[in-house]
Amino acid sequence: MAQQAKTISDLVEVLPWLDTIAEPVQQATNALFGKNGATRKLKDWLNGTPMRHRIHPALITVPIGAWTTGLVLDLLETRADRPKDWSRGADAAVVLGIMGALPSVATGLADWTDTYDHQRRVGIAHALLNSVGLTFYGASLGLRLADRRGYARLCSTVGYSVIMLSGILGGELVYTLGVNVPHIIYPKPPEEFTDVLASVALPQDKPVVVEAGRVPVMLLRRGETIHAVENWCPHAGGPLNEGKIVGDEVYCPWHDSHFCLRDGAPTQGPASTPLRTFAVKEEGGRIRVRPLDSDRS
Repeated sequence: MAQQAKTISDLVEVLPWLDTIAEPVQQATNALFGKNGATRKLKDWLNGTPMRHRIHPALITVPIGAWTTGLVLDLLETRADRPKDWSRGADAAVVLGIMGALPSVATGLADWTDTYDHQRRVGIAHALLNSVGLTFYGASLGLRLADRRGYARLCSTVGYSVIMLSGILGGELVYTLGVNVPHIIYPKPPEEFTDVLASVALPQDKPVVVEAGRVPVMLLRRGETIHAVENWCPHAGGPLNEGKIVGDEVYCPWHDSHFCLRDGAPTQGPASTPLRTFAVKEEGGRIRVRPLDSDRS
């Protein structure tokens, strides 16, 4: 007997054809953004890496708010003695929603390109539903311009219902599947300096992973300086000690996020959350670390 679906995102698993859409779209999107140059910088901005905050959740409030307003004004129009008093506002709300949806689509696509497996399937289902909803709103706008308001209101209502269903999948991506939720997997490290390693066990330019409490910390000796940062990439938990180290930056081996070893700041997405960083003391042949108070400011 097949396992019963526990959440709405589980229903996506009975739609295997989603992968046939998701894979080429993801490949094309990754090719578009590339690994270097202006398009990669654009993806960083769409991910919110320079701001250290995801911007897709903020942008989606514009179309949802506008279309909710339009739905209310459409309802008032059907009950008003002077319907044009409400129709202009409803039409403007539909237009604002369509305009606000465009940057929301761009940021959502940039965030989605780094997902895989079940997350990728739920993400493409979310995107397809949004596309259907946006299509209905486009049709509604055309009908409004043609003064066929009854059909226009019907299209808006259907579009709004589809967008709300898509929003449920969007919530599943974040709250159930943890997409773009910072992966702080381990508990808070001890606040005092903790002995973690003998000095002789840390060679030059070779990362070594230790534990402060139960927190994995990557140590890297560069001349007289020892860098100490959280070893797990906050984007999806990739082990940073397995990635490349170029200059003062470490590259995540999974999705190629870049972090500054000095302050943990993300310098290239998809990560937007800085690494936890640690102060280091080396004395008596031992290395001790303590979390910096400003590691997430």
